Amino acid sequence: MSNNEAQLSADGAQGHWVQRWRAWHPLLLISGLPVALTSPLWLQVWHGTRPRATNGSGHYAIAQLYDQTIFPDTFGWTHAYFGGMPFPNFYPPLFYWLVALLHHTRIVSFSAAFKLVMALPLLLLPAAIWLLAWFVARRRRAVAHCAAAVCLLLLFVPQFQLKTVSGLDYYSTLVVGLYTQPLGFILLLGWFVTYLSAYRSRSRFALSAVLLALTILANFFNAITAALFIAATLTHDAWRYARATDEESRARTRRAALAHLASPLVAAGLAMFWLGPMFVEARYLVTRPFIIPLGELVTPALLVWYALACVGLALGLRRTGRALWAYSLACLALGGGIICSGTLAPRWFPLQSYRFLATLDFLLAVPVGLTLTTCYRKLTKRSKLMNRRKTAPRSAGRARLNARKVVCSYVATIFVLLFVGAMMARTPTRSNFTFYQHETNEQIAGVLAFAAQHRAGRYLVELAGPQPDYQEAGYDSRALSAYLGLQGNEALNGIFRESSPNVLFVNPQTNAFSAHADNHGISSILADDQDFIEQSLATHLARARQLGVKYLVIATPAMKARLRSQPEIAASYDIGAWSVFTLHHDPPAPVSALKYRPALVVSDFSVKGRRRDDYSFMRLAEEQFAADWFDVPLVRAPETKLDKLPDLDQFGALILDTYDCADENLAYTTLRAYAQQHTLILLTSDAPLYQRIRNSSADFPRAEIIERTPGGRGAWVEALAPSYRYNTSAIRQEWGALRRVLEAHKVAVAPQAMNAITGVLEQTHVRIALNASTPERVPILINTTFHPNWQRADGAPVYAVTPFAMLTFVDRTTELTFARRESERLAFVGSAVVLLALCCFIAWPLATTTVRDLIRHTRTPRFARWTTRKFIGD
Repeated sequence: MSNNEAQLSADGAQGHWVQRWRAWHPLLLISGLPVALTSPLWLQVWHGTRPRATNGSGHYAIAQLYDQTIFPDTFGWTHAYFGGMPFPNFYPPLFYWLVALLHHTRIVSFSAAFKLVMALPLLLLPAAIWLLAWFVARRRRAVAHCAAAVCLLLLFVPQFQLKTVSGLDYYSTLVVGLYTQPLGFILLLGWFVTYLSAYRSRSRFALSAVLLALTILANFFNAITAALFIAATLTHDAWRYARATDEESRARTRRAALAHLASPLVAAGLAMFWLGPMFVEARYLVTRPFIIPLGELVTPALLVWYALACVGLALGLRRTGRALWAYSLACLALGGGIICSGTLAPRWFPLQSYRFLATLDFLLAVPVGLTLTTCYRKLTKRSKLMNRRKTAPRSAGRARLNARKVVCSYVATIFVLLFVGAMMARTPTRSNFTFYQHETNEQIAGVLAFAAQHRAGRYLVELAGPQPDYQEAGYDSRALSAYLGLQGNEALNGIFRESSPNVLFVNPQTNAFSAHADNHGISSILADDQDFIEQSLATHLARARQLGVKYLVIATPAMKARLRSQPEIAASYDIGAWSVFTLHHDPPAPVSALKYRPALVVSDFSVKGRRRDDYSFMRLAEEQFAADWFDVPLVRAPETKLDKLPDLDQFGALILDTYDCADENLAYTTLRAYAQQHTLILLTSDAPLYQRIRNSSADFPRAEIIERTPGGRGAWVEALAPSYRYNTSAIRQEWGALRRVLEAHKVAVAPQAMNAITGVLEQTHVRIALNASTPERVPILINTTFHPNWQRADGAPVYAVTPFAMLTFVDRTTELTFARRESERLAFVGSAVVLLALCCFIAWPLATTTVRDLIRHTRTPRFARWTTRKFIGD
């Protein structure tokens, strides 16, 4: 090869790398810019010991509990919070699974693994927006660069963020601790890029199904957004099929639509091991819509953002590209759903409009980038037409010189940014709300050290707001609860309120001792009741003890002074800004026999959005809790059909709110037999069975009728602070009448039977021992949150009892275990079968190709054909 040829080859290679650098350096610059500008924040995260963020501390504690106990399973139970709750059953488990997987490789520590899984999606978010825009805009790098650049405004510029914490931006993720949303968002964008081309090959189909399954397992809000993208894509496929003019186009569109329909079904099958239990147990998931008016969320800068996005969406709908059309339709559907969320959202749906709006804001970076690049291109074209001057052609040497200048300018820019970042890193920060640093960790270390030596009951931590007179301790309430549960204590409250129905009782009781109320995302009568909050402190202490509380951790000086005057307080310990108060009397044992036989309540059940005058088991349980009267606990009937109620003689009374039955005659006979020896309480109703019983009252000698006011028309319970007085409400008056009947006819349990019971409550196991024979089945209260997956070894029923603990009847030694039920095991097997089928779907063409090659072993060797092409040129 001559010197000229070698020089040309070297110049070509150099030009190739220069072109690659020019293509990728804007993305690298855009991705590195937010890190450089917010380097003090990232240094806090990296050098911190454990999260201090409000939600972040809870994520960290649950992740470490998961890592230490049930990994790699996704089905477990913990007594650490809310008197017991499933984890992470109701919460998408991918984040915790990835943290535990990294830690179990022994390559990094748990803290490093947690920080990597939390930080990497946030760092990759601009790159993910770039990839999405590049794909949607038909590989136009200018649009991709612009979209990735403008999304930086949403990451850390306050004027371009919602007025409330909403997720995905730096503040929401690092300071508040919404760690799982960026991971789900990154997976959502990667899934959409592969989803639209899922019909092109088996590997793309499989990859799109896997990415969608991971999105579902990562974050709820991103999973719902993915459903909108699927609906928009299928709508666009149907439109294209209707407009196809030839059979070939119809066949191609039909194949794409089938792939777009089948891929989500396969993804749902892959995630069924988690979706199955969640759907089966969804009635125990505490939710309600939480909607903030758009006027209270959107800033003026975001209005400009939305205007640019609307122009970009209009431009996108004018294009014929499949990706841009589907993407624009999905964004419009998401925006319309957010605008109409106040009227469209059902009361059981955990809608948080601001979280979806934050997702939409980042998705709109693509149409905003399209608008800006289109405007720039139009202006450039107009400028050229006005100048009407042609640019002289440049030589190859001049082009290389310009390329070197561009590279040098970008390198200089990067060094300047790094210098600015280094200077910012040296500037001391005024707040350490992301992670505890070594010096600030002492603010809670003393309380945790005390709790490690005192485990006689649960801890109630005050929800204290930040005030100057007790420094920054108000920011530590959530972290204290989280780390108390992590180190083996039991905290009464936490952040995963949705998982435990006990939150409807725990949060209002915690609010009574706190400077600030926490009613977010729940519909609780007690939390809305001003009369409940204003009850005497002695009553609140007695009720807290009923919940298992032995220790109160308080920061507010006013509450400390009130508690010190109470005779129920045995001792107090001042530990920095916090004080720990211990109660004089011990809480009830985790497993104990009741003094009186409970009352069975046949009524509706809901822990979703409720009205102030709704009748249900939860409302009656709340009334009993507010009255602080637990002599005759209320038990929820697992069956509402009156003709199918088993073992009624175990209960001292039967309370009927609903009168459903399949066989009215059988129900009538059953109730008549019960009323001969036990108290039957009837709440008035228009049901035919009630009217029949009332007309034949002589056949029901122990029946009591309580008149009630029809409900279902009151306001929705959704206030963030107590807003209504319930002492004068009709239901509270009716509860008073019901209580008097129960008090007058309560049935005592034999003392010898009570003394014969001992029990042990462990992580996922309860053992109830009977030390002597008893003449009757004994009602046993298990002081942990009821969940249908707690099952007895002998198959006997386990009931929910006020406030929302567990109750069962025993006449012999019995064991309870928290385990999957049959339907959940089938869901797990179904996911395994779908995964195996997907692997076979991918591997089958490879296997057939290998067999075909073995059969055709007599063909001409490949090197011979290559030699012919190489030297002969054919």
